[in-house]
Amino acid sequence: MGKLLKYLKPYWFKVVIIFVLVSLVAVGTLLLPDFMSDIIGEGITAEYQEYNPLTDSFEIVDSCNVEANPDTCIVNQRSDLSIIIKYGSYMLGVTLISSLAFIAMMYLSSDVGAKFGRDIRKDYYKTITNVSVYETDKFGTSTLITRVSNDIMQVQNFMTMALRLLLRIPIVFIGASIFAFQKSVVLSIPIFVGVLILSILIIVVFIIVVPLFKLVQKKIDKLTLVTRESIKGVRVIRAFGQGESDVNRFQETNQELTMVNYKAGRIIAFLNPLINMIFNLVIIGVTFTAFQMVLSGTLMDYRGLGDVSAIIQYATLILFSILMLTFTFIMFPRAQVSAKRIQEVLMLVTSVEDTENGSYDDFDFKGKVEFKDVCFKFPDAEVNVLDNINFAAKPGETIAIIGSTGSGKSTVVNLMPRFFDTSCGEILIDGINIKDIKLKKLRSLIGFVPQTASLFSGTIKSNIAYGIDNPSEEEIKQAAEIAQASEFIEELEDKYESVVEQGGVNFSGGQKQRLSIARAIIRKPKIYIFDDSFSALDFKTDATLRAQLKKTVKEATVFIVAQRIGTIMNADKIIVLHEGKIVGAGTHKELLKTSEVYREIALSQLDEEEIA
Repeated sequence: MGKLLKYLKPYWFKVVIIFVLVSLVAVGTLLLPDFMSDIIGEGITAEYQEYNPLTDSFEIVDSCNVEANPDTCIVNQRSDLSIIIKYGSYMLGVTLISSLAFIAMMYLSSDVGAKFGRDIRKDYYKTITNVSVYETDKFGTSTLITRVSNDIMQVQNFMTMALRLLLRIPIVFIGASIFAFQKSVVLSIPIFVGVLILSILIIVVFIIVVPLFKLVQKKIDKLTLVTRESIKGVRVIRAFGQGESDVNRFQETNQELTMVNYKAGRIIAFLNPLINMIFNLVIIGVTFTAFQMVLSGTLMDYRGLGDVSAIIQYATLILFSILMLTFTFIMFPRAQVSAKRIQEVLMLVTSVEDTENGSYDDFDFKGKVEFKDVCFKFPDAEVNVLDNINFAAKPGETIAIIGSTGSGKSTVVNLMPRFFDTSCGEILIDGINIKDIKLKKLRSLIGFVPQTASLFSGTIKSNIAYGIDNPSEEEIKQAAEIAQASEFIEELEDKYESVVEQGGVNFSGGQKQRLSIARAIIRKPKIYIFDDSFSALDFKTDATLRAQLKKTVKEATVFIVAQRIGTIMNADKIIVLHEGKIVGAGTHKELLKTSEVYREIALSQLDEEEIA
């Protein structure tokens, strides 16, 4: 939690103002019982009159016993309106100032709390977008979503409450204790007996509840994971008739979270009546002590009654401050767990570090790509995914990469935009190591179409134009036409303004792939990477698209990762990967003669005549 306090620094002046306002509210709360005590003690007086048989009249005396001599002793109560108006005015003024301070404090604390959460979310999102895929994959999508939503909200709520209460609680507790002792030490004894009992109760509950709150966060993560998987895989679930099973799986996870919350809530619910009972017992204790003092004659005037009234109110303030401290401490473990989970993400150090060197920001790159003795393994892995990868690609060439599942095809192309960094060797563009080129510049050179077509909520137009500033209508339509997407777009009612729902669920796989390809084409990059981006297209569309693409990107370097031989047969060079190593390189005809792995893949898809 402490490491997140740095997000309060920009608002330090507001925090200081909040603490001043909190102090005003606390002091005002402490003064009101004292003024009420003064109204009772000074504003109301008793006048004793005793019958004098010598004068046959009642005379004013210092005191007399009404109970013992009801016929000869009279007590008249008199009030001093000026005293009541004086202290009543003080109370009214203090209440007005405290109320205004309270309103300002609530506003400022809400403002600071909201901006505190906003700034954390901003850095959190910046972190997960800047680190490599490997770092985010260690957490998983569901927990990253939970942390940016639920966890940050927990910390934000705690921080808002802390700004309002953490200074107020000690001021009220210490101030009320001092005022109560000043009024009467004897009457204050029941208060501190109650404080001791309440503190012990709270410590016991705290020990029991904290582990439960930690468990709640884990259960929320699990529920988010199950929900996300179910929504994302709804078609598979329905296709395999596992709807009921999936509902049961969700229900089981939901029930686990409910039971943990129920258990924690039951303990808190049990705490509330006990606290109320302690409150009432303390007030009864103060009242009973005051009654004994009246009987013993140590409390016999309105000043004493005023002190009793004030002490009862101070007892309530003292116990209430402990109660507020309790709720703060109950929220703290949950906020602490959430803060730790947020900090784990914020502290991520990317394995792909951007260079500070801006020498190549204005360099006119042509797009020649060269892999020199490249190898790669994930940080926690022992075995290389890629070994000794060497090849070169010139502008105007189409390089195809093929191989069995898990051979490292996607890893090769993911190294070019530095989604990962090489473990050894180097990748050069126009003879310059890509690690010496700023990431923004490097990725502006590349038009990347991933295996899974990703569309964003918005319109077709905004999705095609994604990553380029203010393209013309003509450029958008031309990109869509090359990607063979214009035909189905023109059939839509709103055409290029047609809505794309979240994840592009209102489009087929082939349509999403074509829109993703159009998004890469419109950037007119020096290097195109198509990572199995034609798999959802029919053969006719695939062939037409590649023919149009070849005319459009004549001066660019094109990389195609594919599973289908038909997609890559006409490539200028085909690289065959097997278990992370290049086992063949050449044209289609050359590889049929020289590479057994390539020939096996080809024969598994086409017959001898089609291959030839």
